[in-house]
Order: sequence, then structure tokens, then C-alpha cells
Amino acid sequence: MKIYPQPAELFISEVIEPVDQACERCDARSLARYRVVDYRGWLRVVKCRSCLHTVGSERIVSPVLSGDL
Repeated sequence: MKIYPQPAELFISEVIEPVDQACERCDARSLARYRVVDYRGWLRVVKCRSCLHTVGSERIVSPVLSGDL
């Protein structure tokens, strides 16, 4: 079983949810919450869209395994 199937579409879009807070590093009010995958697996992160500072992250179940795809 593949953890993440090969995409068939040309562009992959992810739901980006705005967060009503200011970045603790640059004070911009451009925080967003979305899913990412890295060497630790799947995470839901809150990142600043201006300076890319990570405000928070939590492990989540793979979207494929949880049926969120």
C-alpha cells in the first residue's frame, strides 16, 4: 500500500485556513494552518506566510489512511 498515491492532476491544492493571530517573529497577521509532510510524517502546522516561521505543529494521521483524501 502506498502512503501517498502519485497525483493525477497537474496542480495539488491544499486547504489553507487563516489564523487570527500575529506572528511572534515578524508581527505580520498572516498566519495559516495547513497539512504538510516531512521526514517525521504528516503534520498540521501553523506558519507565518510572510517569514515562514512555524508557530506550532502537531502530528496527524496520513490523509490516505484516515480517508481525508
